[in-house]
Amino acid sequence: MKLGEIRNYIKRRGEASLADVANHFDISKAAAKFALQYWIKKGLIKTRGASCGSACGGCGSATDSYQWVNRDVKIHWFKSRLKH
Repeated sequence: MKLGEIRNYIKRRGEASLADVANHFDISKAAAKFALQYWIKKGLIKTRGASCGSACGGCGSATDSYQWVNRDVKIHWFKSRLKH
């Protein structure tokens, strides 16, 4: 498993849980989380907390979802007005 493979997996799916990533790559959740944190720091993936839907306020069964961050940025070229 390479970091780029995890990045591409999330990019293709748009969103995946930690368990999805770990199962897909047959790695531990800790290893998957480590790789996902790398891409979060790079700004390509973000985490979105999910709740179990109950009003208990913290059963611990909620899982995080990891989403691809669309970074399609248009670059506008311009002529420099610097004097030589």
